Amino acid sequence: MAAVRTAPLSEEDTERIKQEYPSTFINLGRTLIRTIPGNYVLPAAYEKVKDRIKCWDVRKDDIYVFAFPKNGTTWTQELVWCVQNDCDIGKAKSVDLMERVPFLEAPVLFQFLGDDHISAIENMASPRILKSHLAFCLFPDDLLDKSKVVLCLRNPKDTVVSFYHHQQLMKHVNFVGEFKAFFNLFMDDLCYFCPYFDYVAEAWQRRNHPNMCILFYEEMKADLASNVRRVARFLEKEMTDGQVQILVDHLSFKKMKENKAVNMESLREKNLLTTKGDFIRKGEVGDWKNYFDDEMNKRMNEAIGKYLKPIGLEFRYE
Repeated sequence: MAAVRTAPLSEEDTERIKQEYPSTFINLGRTLIRTIPGNYVLPAAYEKVKDRIKCWDVRKDDIYVFAFPKNGTTWTQELVWCVQNDCDIGKAKSVDLMERVPFLEAPVLFQFLGDDHISAIENMASPRILKSHLAFCLFPDDLLDKSKVVLCLRNPKDTVVSFYHHQQLMKHVNFVGEFKAFFNLFMDDLCYFCPYFDYVAEAWQRRNHPNMCILFYEEMKADLASNVRRVARFLEKEMTDGQVQILVDHLSFKKMKENKAVNMESLREKNLLTTKGDFIRKGEVGDWKNYFDDEMNKRMNEAIGKYLKPIGLEFRYE
């Protein structure tokens, strides 16, 4: 298993980032790195955890929720946890989602967490359900052979809009530029966890693995019940029609936004969020139309044609 290495961003890229973020982000901007392999952009704090994650002790009953940021991660976490835990809605409303489904690489973004965070996950009782935004190449090569992965994909147009609002919301990032500036950084692979298109392609290559279940944000919006049943089959859990309907109601946008255990109000209580919106924002398909101009749409469509169409990956955009 080849080790993960890193390289610093170029001075030119670093200067571009510094121009679009306030002083609260400058220190992070100066220390962004790219991973080798993958060329993914991450804060330099990733250096401290990269070897632990690449050599992660994968258990056969582990379940991983993978998603690029703002691709329905929270929604998928809650769905997977509820299916795996026999539709225990009471606990789902009373125990914070970050405790039930820990964010594995959280110390990369929230550096105050330290090594204890990952050590606690290592010591969790089985079966564990864990969340990550990291690409497959940054995990052990045999992760899919040993454990199950539920991955949610979302169309890139709505992804960039949602990610823009998210980076305005998170205080440790606090992007204050215009949407077009963020769009250009996203398309030039200068936002953390980018490149989006490589992340999606890398995951899509594994779509036929028996331990891989790929969900689409847009399909979940159109027919949540079918996706609940699909996840239940994947996790080998029996669910009655009544349980499916209970879970569909629990996972509705309205209920998710009201549920303090999943809407990340705990981050606001820790003064980690700005006042620019909520963690669960709109949850719409097609919101990109309110943000894209013709130039942005042309550039995104060209990228879709270059990266997604050749691998047979198609999204709904409205």
